[in-house]
Amino acid sequence: MPRNRPGALRAPQGSFSARPRTAPPPPRVHGLSARTSLAVNRAEADVLHLRPGSVDRALRRCEGFLAAPGQSPLYPTEAYCASCPGCALDDVREAMSLLAQTLAALPPRPRSELSRLLAPLRRRYLARTLPDPFADRTLPWWHRRLAHGVEGW
Repeated sequence: MPRNRPGALRAPQGSFSARPRTAPPPPRVHGLSARTSLAVNRAEADVLHLRPGSVDRALRRCEGFLAAPGQSPLYPTEAYCASCPGCALDDVREAMSLLAQTLAALPPRPRSELSRLLAPLRRRYLARTLPDPFADRTLPWWHRRLAHGVEGW
């Protein structure tokens, strides 16, 4: 009895390259490698239960806040609708909290790459904002900075 060719055995199952893509690739996080972006997207979906791209949006929010020209102090503003996930990131402190949660949810190598990206942002945030002497000491350090007003008012 003749032997079946290997290609004939694999044909009914389909090859890897012939398999149709069911979903688009996950969005890439600005400033991170593809492997770390994939780990961040997995953490967004599986651990943090966030919308895709939330970490990228938080990262861009922090960069945008710190990109203000000059050397004068910056004052974070509270989000008008802090309970809704879309508006919560208007407050740069909430964006930094989301990035800290993401760091805790990542495996070691993606965590180190993301922390290297966040280190200069945290240094600039610390240098450009003023400490609040009356802030609650149980809050993270980025929440214990002087704030001003509400975003959108």
